[in-house]
Amino acid sequence: MKEYKDKEIFIFHAAWELFSEKGFHDTKISEIAKKAGIGKGTVYEYFKSKEELVQKMIIFNLEIAYEEVVQSIQGVDSPEEKLRLIGKSDITRGMDILKTMKILQMVDDFDKANIKQNVFGILNKRFIMIENIIREGMEKKIFNVDKSINGTMLYIGTMNNAMMVSNFAGENIVDMNSVLEFVIDKLKR
Repeated sequence: MKEYKDKEIFIFHAAWELFSEKGFHDTKISEIAKKAGIGKGTVYEYFKSKEELVQKMIIFNLEIAYEEVVQSIQGVDSPEEKLRLIGKSDITRGMDILKTMKILQMVDDFDKANIKQNVFGILNKRFIMIENIIREGMEKKIFNVDKSINGTMLYIGTMNNAMMVSNFAGENIVDMNSVLEFVIDKLKR
């Protein structure tokens, strides 16, 4: 993970809060600077534009989420418990990730920027991590799926879809912990 300076992190947090509250287009750099407790010029020392700020903020958010998951499963032997810990992290950070993706969609040059490659790179590392855990569970006869990729798709697809429903239909409509246990149970059958 890239090393970030404290001021960059303050800017990311301020921008995240304002983008989530007001939207990308209605948020001004001067508002971000004020919320971060720095001058407007300082924001431009780190980022050429609001678009570049949001792109780097999204990478930062995804990297932090990935690193938290990696650390949470270190030293855990049970593949089932590893998936449960990843799921708990997903539940905790899931709505933030969905908001991040919504903000990302507002950036006009997403497809042109290196951000697309970086975002998919981080998501791919996460996919591989989950697939390796499922493969480990298959080898230990904990998970009973025909292919590790199918188990990975079951896990990621179900969790992501449940989070999307929660996001669009209301957070209380889906019990994400029950969905997580459902997926783990399906992997074990």
